[in-house]
Amino acid sequence: MISASRIAAVPRRAIIVVVVTAVLAVAALVLGVRQQHELAEADAPAKLPEPAVTAGASPEIDILLGLARDATREGRLVAPQGNNAYEYYLSILQLDAKNATATDALRETLPFASQTIERQINRRDLEEARREIALLRDFDPTNYTLIILGAKLDAQQQVVTAEDEAKADAIRRRNGG
Repeated sequence: MISASRIAAVPRRAIIVVVVTAVLAVAALVLGVRQQHELAEADAPAKLPEPAVTAGASPEIDILLGLARDATREGRLVAPQGNNAYEYYLSILQLDAKNATATDALRETLPFASQTIERQINRRDLEEARREIALLRDFDPTNYTLIILGAKLDAQQQVVTAEDEAKADAIRRRNGG
């Protein structure tokens, strides 16, 4: 006769198998996209692009451009919150929706920012990765790389949740519950 705990364990195993399969599928997609990006970036310069200086902008925009350039130079593309290049450039676009410098800088640094987010996901800093993806989606909500990063984030969250549930189940079993 099959015990009740063994029946309860079967769906959990099935969930874990599904989650692992989903993670592997997302990883395969990410690797394919990464290879395409690496081929495209092989022709591009290795350092972060330096946005052009614009003349005749308002003092607020000039200040934000300076802060954004400093943040880009220092590698603060999407973090820390409130003091990063993306937030400064997005603020410029709120003041001047047609600002070419901000638009170009956001577009050119998106691949670098995406790599930063992927590292956050791999380190399981999921809340920060979620914030950073949302920040980049403010600029380009339909970007394919961001869609893939969102899927990878969701898959990683499912893995973490499944691991936490397994740990909680093990503690319950150990404590006789």
